[in-house]
Amino acid sequence: MALPKPPQWAVRLLQRICPTEVLEEVEGDLHEAFVWRHETRGAAYAKRKYIWEVFKSFHQVKIKVKTQHSGIMLLHNYFKTGLRFLWKTRGYSTLNILGLAIGIAISWLAFVFVTDEYSFDGFYEKADRTYRIKASMGFGDKPSVFAGSSYLMGEELPRQIAGIELSSRYKSGFFLGKIDREFINQVTHYADGDFFDIFDVNFLIGGAGTFNDPSTVVISESTALGYGIPADLSSDEITLVLDNEEARFKVIGIYRDFPGNTSIRPEILMPFSLWAQANQRRTTIWFDINMNCFFTLAEGVSVNEVEQQMTDILLQNDEFEADVALGLQPLTDIHLNPELRTGNGINARGDNQMILITAIIGAFCLLIACVNYANFAVGNYLVRLKEVALRKVFGAEKTGIFKQFVVEAFTSSFLALFLSVGIIYIIMPAFATYANKSYELSVIFSQKFLLGGVGIMLLSTVLAGLYPALLLSRFKTVAGLKGKARLGGRNLLSKMLVTLQFCIAVFLLASMLTLNKQLNFLLNYDIGYNGENLVRIFRPIEEESLKNTFKNRLLGLSGIQNVSIASGFNGTDYRTDEGEQVIVRHARVDTDYLETMGMELLQGRNFDPGIATDFTKACIVNEAFVKARGMENAVGTTINFSYGDFSKPTIIGVVKNFNFESLHTPVQPLILYMGGYLTTYDTHVKVDAMNQALMEQIEAIHNEMFAPYPLNYTLVEDDIANQYELETNIQKVSRGGSIIAIVLSCMGLMGFVGTQIRQRLKEVSIRKVVGARARQIFGLYLGKYLLLLILGVVTGISVAYWIMQGWLNNYPEHVSFGMGIMVFSVSSVLVVAILTIYSQLFKAMRLNPVKYLKEE
Repeated sequence: MALPKPPQWAVRLLQRICPTEVLEEVEGDLHEAFVWRHETRGAAYAKRKYIWEVFKSFHQVKIKVKTQHSGIMLLHNYFKTGLRFLWKTRGYSTLNILGLAIGIAISWLAFVFVTDEYSFDGFYEKADRTYRIKASMGFGDKPSVFAGSSYLMGEELPRQIAGIELSSRYKSGFFLGKIDREFINQVTHYADGDFFDIFDVNFLIGGAGTFNDPSTVVISESTALGYGIPADLSSDEITLVLDNEEARFKVIGIYRDFPGNTSIRPEILMPFSLWAQANQRRTTIWFDINMNCFFTLAEGVSVNEVEQQMTDILLQNDEFEADVALGLQPLTDIHLNPELRTGNGINARGDNQMILITAIIGAFCLLIACVNYANFAVGNYLVRLKEVALRKVFGAEKTGIFKQFVVEAFTSSFLALFLSVGIIYIIMPAFATYANKSYELSVIFSQKFLLGGVGIMLLSTVLAGLYPALLLSRFKTVAGLKGKARLGGRNLLSKMLVTLQFCIAVFLLASMLTLNKQLNFLLNYDIGYNGENLVRIFRPIEEESLKNTFKNRLLGLSGIQNVSIASGFNGTDYRTDEGEQVIVRHARVDTDYLETMGMELLQGRNFDPGIATDFTKACIVNEAFVKARGMENAVGTTINFSYGDFSKPTIIGVVKNFNFESLHTPVQPLILYMGGYLTTYDTHVKVDAMNQALMEQIEAIHNEMFAPYPLNYTLVEDDIANQYELETNIQKVSRGGSIIAIVLSCMGLMGFVGTQIRQRLKEVSIRKVVGARARQIFGLYLGKYLLLLILGVVTGISVAYWIMQGWLNNYPEHVSFGMGIMVFSVSSVLVVAILTIYSQLFKAMRLNPVKYLKEE
């Protein structure tokens, strides 16, 4: 016998209204009850009861759905109420949101910069297993550590060490690029075939193949565009010039440009076989450090074991008097490691000081902006205390009130986030210049940085909205209904926040002034030579006859005082007759070097072209050399120094110390000589005054003698300034941060004082009625805030002194923090703060007392 069935339309209705997760259970229970009723009470009763149960279920589900959506409805109401209040108080709210937007914009830019710096080289697939060879050499506890490799290391170490999966040497090359009939300076890079796997090179067309043919190259997309190489390689040759000889290279591949956050960005890659052909002698020397070499280790291989094997192989093939060891530097460590040098294709690295200062300024500006919002919000919410009290009377709980004000803080932060995009658009070009980056507005809309901006917005919601929400949700109902609009007793937290703001402001201002003072000191320091009106021409010249011809032709121009041609400053070591190891810097110069550079000879004489031994057996040393060697009478002493065929010279003079490097390091012992095989490439030209006509004459002589190479020159004054580019950028960033911090702090003080005065308008009115003058009222209330300001600036200046004194000690020559910086920083902030307080009190003192006393 078939079981009775309930009405099918009722079944379908039940299926539509009942949630899926409980449908089977509910449907089963109702059907079981229907069958029982059908058997005991009849079919008609069972159908009526079944339909009733279905509609009963519909009502219960409807209530459940409404309950589920009530939270959303309440949240929607919070947003709507918040927007209405923002519009009602649009004057204060606009200023408040603007301050918050400035804080978000500055911290967002700081986030972009810091994240970008720490992302360098980490995006390569094998980045966590890729390393660069480094070496250490020295005596005792302080060996010299430097990054670099020889050709032979890159050849033999991968062959003998099983744990090395991929390897590639990497070195810069310098050519002239020929485009039509014009020539440009072109930096190229040599690499091995594994380079393209190590660094995930993305070819748009073609490829590297085995990368052994010295007549082939691969180029970047932008380089192909510059040389007119079509994307389909229908024309595939470029012309490069080296040593006045043109050579044509076949382009076998075009790769996508390397991203900006990598330490290597080659434009033209050449096989290392081309370099080896021109440098056969250097391919057989183990410790000839003149290039970089990258290794990718196999999975699970120990870095320490590979380093030990590298050192063992080196020591088996070469002998050293010093302690020598090879090591591996992680690829992701290159950009921010200040201990190991760059060069040979590694771009200029970042600096942890710049990152730290940018991050601090970003965090401080956001914190000050959030404090501003909190103080402004508390002041604006005074008019809503009755609203809060009435809500509580009608059943609203503290959590509901708390959520209301947090949602309003989120609304303000959300609006500030959109406004901050416009602020970033305005300041992005200047920030990119300071940070030495090529940022555009579109960078903040990438997924990573957009999420960072949203995260900053949420953080500002918490920092800005938590204090007002807690304060107002705990406000007493009776006090609100009576209209007693006073908050939080002594307002200790508000006072602490204002003190913190001015602590940060004076810290940033004092730090900026210290940076400015030290930078000016570095730029104006007596470095031992005169860089004014001094031009440095970069042109390698090995032939003595060519060198003399170039020099004499320049001296024939009107307006040129002197010319000297010298090498750069190299480093080496030698052992004295007593067995002591001496590390020195050395350079090859000519007879006019000291006069051209404006250096002072303290003892002995200068080089004399009429004395033949001055070219082979004479040298001049600096004061640092004499001091390091403990010499009383240096002139006439023969030293055991040798470099190439220049050996055991006699000291003929002592020159006053001059900073041939920046003031970041102390002056090192130096030897100047005229012999040896060091290539001379710096032609220093001392002129009466810089002018365009004279430079055109110099360029004409250069082009006549060294065509097709273009004239490549700099002003020595600019070279000196470029040594302190980091300090200059830090100075600019800190200056902007200090100004913004002071402005935001004053906005916060304005909000706090405004809040306090609005609570005391009746008190001010009574004082005016009983005869108090405006000056007395101002002095009375100023005293209440002055203590907070003094506490903040004293704390800020103390922290600034402690931190900046430690930073100054990093320089061998530096300024002192100084009383002047303290007085100026404190007085500037206090004056601005007092004017801000006065602006708020002035409005209160002009009010009509009757308006606030008529209720009494």
